[in-house]
Formats: sequence, C-alpha cells, structure tokens
Amino acid sequence: MRTDKYLWGICEDIYRQLYKEAEPSADFDELTKSGEASKENWFMNYFLDEEREVEIIESFLKKHKCTPVERKKIRMEVYLGCAPTSVKNKTKEVKNET
Repeated sequence: MRTDKYLWGICEDIYRQLYKEAEPSADFDELTKSGEASKENWFMNYFLDEEREVEIIESFLKKHKCTPVERKKIRMEVYLGCAPTSVKNKTKEVKNET
C-alpha cells in the first residue's frame, strides 16, 4: 500500500478537478492559498452534481490503480472532506447567511 502522503496527493488532484467543474468554477489551490478554505463551510458555496462528482473520483481511482483499501480511504477523505455540495439549494442558503 502507498503512503498517506501519496494518497493525499490523489485527493488534492480530485479536489482540483471537482472545483474546476463546480458552479462557480474555482481553483482549489487558490482557495487554500487565499484563506477561503479555512472559513467554516466554505465548500457549501460551490455546487457539483453528485453523478459528476462520483465520475471524477472514480476516474482518478482507476487512473492511479488504487487498491480497494486505498479507494476506500480516498473516497472517505473526499466525501467527508471539502468536496463541493451536491445539493443546489444548500449553496444559496449558505450564501444568504454570509
């Protein structure tokens, strides 16, 4: 099995693609550099359809030939981490609160 650092690199690549395709589109690296990613629930300001999100994640897992255990770790990190919301109404609610 590969190191957690290597698996985190895959997660970062997945996040980059998710935010590139999200509404509004964003640069994940810029979000982290600018400090926006340190704000509470910041990822709720971005939307990406759940089907597309799954396609992106699965394509990276396949590309990197991840083992079943690695796949589980990466999916868990992305889904419980800071992936864009897949509920369109939630993005509007969060923007109205800020």
